[in-house]
Amino acid sequence: MSADVLELEKSVGTEAIDLVENRDHTQEAPTSMPVICYRDPADVRTIRHQSWLIIVSFVVAAIAVVGVVYKSIQKPDRIVVDMSSGRTVMINDRELGATEAVKLEKDKLQIADMDYVVKAFVDYLYRVDQRSRSKDIEAALRLMVPGQAKKFAQYLTDQKVLQTQREQQWSAIWKPEYLEHAPGKPLTVKVYGTQEIDMVVKSESKHATKHILLTIELLPDAPENGTFRLDRNLRSGFRINSIDYKELSSNEAETPVVASNRG
Repeated sequence: MSADVLELEKSVGTEAIDLVENRDHTQEAPTSMPVICYRDPADVRTIRHQSWLIIVSFVVAAIAVVGVVYKSIQKPDRIVVDMSSGRTVMINDRELGATEAVKLEKDKLQIADMDYVVKAFVDYLYRVDQRSRSKDIEAALRLMVPGQAKKFAQYLTDQKVLQTQREQQWSAIWKPEYLEHAPGKPLTVKVYGTQEIDMVVKSESKHATKHILLTIELLPDAPENGTFRLDRNLRSGFRINSIDYKELSSNEAETPVVASNRG
């Protein structure tokens, strides 16, 4: 009987403990709050910004890789080779060093460019060949500053210069004697030369010799696409602004006609 009493007391104690624990859980349940997770908006914006930067970096890197591969397989547009030594001096715009015969430097307009365009201009005017006279005059006018070219063309028309040469069947050789630049004025060029003319005047063949002094004013041409050297100025970089003509001496003689008698 005592054993039954002990068993009963033990079971009653266990039930009491369970009731107390259940009651504690019941009391704690209403006081617990749900957990809500959220992200800081500034943090989200930072992550998004960094993601875009990473994407852009990958795109730039891909373009760079493609460019490097393309340039590595592309053939060069220009190769400069010194034929005396066989050495390559330049590939495209990359200089590989000078040689004894070739030196590379940045392009700049020089006195030689002025002399070149002046000689060409004077030759167009005073070397007369009726077969190419019109083209020669057009070439001379193209070398002039546009406003001055118009005035010079009007002068040739008013004075009937070309008409007279055509009617008299001019054929002339131009021989330049010397060319010099005025002291302190490199754009002012003086040219002295001789013009040997064969012509027909009133049905008579004549020969004339003229000694001429020309004073020519130059102007640098307006650049296009970063360069002064254009087709219109013969790649010289200069155009003719004015020309002053002075005839120093002239002599004219009839061309002797050699007759042959046939018997």
